[in-house]
Amino acid sequence: MSKNSLHMRIMLWGWAILICALLLTLWFYYGTVASELTSSQEQSTERLLEYVKWRIGQTDHDRDTAGFQKEITRLGKRLGIRITYIIDGKVTADSEVSSQRLSTLDDHSARPEVVEAVDSGKGENIRHSATLDTKMLYVAAQMPGKGNILRLAMPYSQISERLSRVKTSFFIIFIFIATGSALLTFILGRRTTRAVTDLSETAKAIGNGDYSKRIRVIPGGEFHPLAESINTMARKIKDHIKIIEDQKGQLNAIFENMNEGVMVLNYRGQIESINRSLTEMFPSARSSEGRLPLEVLMRHEIQDAVDSILASTDKSPRESLILELPDGRSLNTSIITFTDHNDRRKVLLVFHDISEVRRVEKVLRDFVSNASHQLRTPLTSIKGYSETLIDNPPKDEGVLKNFLGIIRNNADHMSKVITGMFALARSEYSGKKLKNEPTSLVSTINQSVGDLANQAADKGISIQTSSIPDLNVLGTHDGLVQIFDNLLENAVKYAPENTDISVEITADEEDVFVKVIDKGPGIPYGDTERIFEKFFKLDENAIENGSSGLGLAICRSLVRNFNGDIWVKSPADATTQEGSAFCVKLKRTE
Repeated sequence: MSKNSLHMRIMLWGWAILICALLLTLWFYYGTVASELTSSQEQSTERLLEYVKWRIGQTDHDRDTAGFQKEITRLGKRLGIRITYIIDGKVTADSEVSSQRLSTLDDHSARPEVVEAVDSGKGENIRHSATLDTKMLYVAAQMPGKGNILRLAMPYSQISERLSRVKTSFFIIFIFIATGSALLTFILGRRTTRAVTDLSETAKAIGNGDYSKRIRVIPGGEFHPLAESINTMARKIKDHIKIIEDQKGQLNAIFENMNEGVMVLNYRGQIESINRSLTEMFPSARSSEGRLPLEVLMRHEIQDAVDSILASTDKSPRESLILELPDGRSLNTSIITFTDHNDRRKVLLVFHDISEVRRVEKVLRDFVSNASHQLRTPLTSIKGYSETLIDNPPKDEGVLKNFLGIIRNNADHMSKVITGMFALARSEYSGKKLKNEPTSLVSTINQSVGDLANQAADKGISIQTSSIPDLNVLGTHDGLVQIFDNLLENAVKYAPENTDISVEITADEEDVFVKVIDKGPGIPYGDTERIFEKFFKLDENAIENGSSGLGLAICRSLVRNFNGDIWVKSPADATTQEGSAFCVKLKRTE
């Protein structure tokens, strides 16, 4: 179809639809106006009828006298209507007929409006009047007295003239609209044809690979959204290669810099590509393209898993292996598949170093084992003495108290172990999110000294504190009190009776150093670091001494949470080779 033919068809169809819609609208509107004008005229005539009835009712003239004829004639001229009074079909008065001619008028009893008025009280009719030689609107109504009818007549030409003017106006409007719409349809048709042609040519150019082709977009045009869509599509297609290249660069960056080692195999099971992390895990994997995994990794279980997956009929086979390397590393290897553009199965191997995870798991197992051991020993003692008391209760009260004391001491030991485990776990868990703040050193040390005062007095031990400077350190009040409580409790526990424990404080511009010095037996040189490990104990009678083996581990965890450090110097007195000095370093704040 040619461009001109398309233009003509669009114009004719649009113009024809518009003309049909306009004709239907004008026809409907004309009918409505005609109906409203006729109804308005009828209502006006009925109001006049009521008025004339009232005026006739006020006159004293008989209805068949000359005086009544004059009254009717005067009233009709004043109102501009024809008034007729009829008695039993005979016209006795008429405002448009002289008195001499009344007797020559036809009998009106058969007139439609008169018949209707006799039957229902009122009647109306539109017809041509032979007397006045014009189309009239008649309205009739019964009057008091038998056979008395009052009729009004109004020229229907008034309505016809108004309808004729409306019809003329409608015709003029129709001519103007038809002419204007034809011109507008022609302009819009040309514009639409041009837009359709432009769209077609642009789409054809894009289909042929010319992505620089664009459609001229006219704001508010009929094809504006379509033109914008095609232009956007062209821009996106033009940028497609660039986007693919950018994405390829991003994927390569991710591929080369991820911590996990990645190996991609083709559908034959040969290596297509590897990333940098894999070459760090397996230095022999360099220059491995086209080789089998077995040749590069020297792990037959990997080659067996790859062969099994390539031969599998499952839709998405996958496998996971744990590789234990000779150097102690552990690798979690995930093997999955994907399909290329030829629907051929390829294999992706991801090697994740889980050595640290395995180490943490081992530490956790050791911790649980130690904890269970620490609880099992006192629990066994409690169970044994309890069974003895039940099966063979001693008669000696001293022996009985000794048994009960052993049970109580072991229960206290279990309580301390459990409390210490919770405290240590809470310290290690909250360390990363702990909110440290300036804390008074004086108040925390004085509180701890007060907490241990009774226990020290029982052994005749005096806790000496030098002049404590009014300093603030980084930490929390409860955490610092727990640190000093543990250190003073250990000092009181292991110091000989009737000796002194001293607390010394020194400071520089950045740090504060707190020393807790006792005169106990001291700590062997090889154990000065181990005493801060969980559940480590120096003596075999730790239960009797009430030790859980967690106090110093809790102290180290809390101190490190406060960005500080803790260590022990033993012996504290080089001359006597006795005593221990636990040193705590804390950050000084304002």
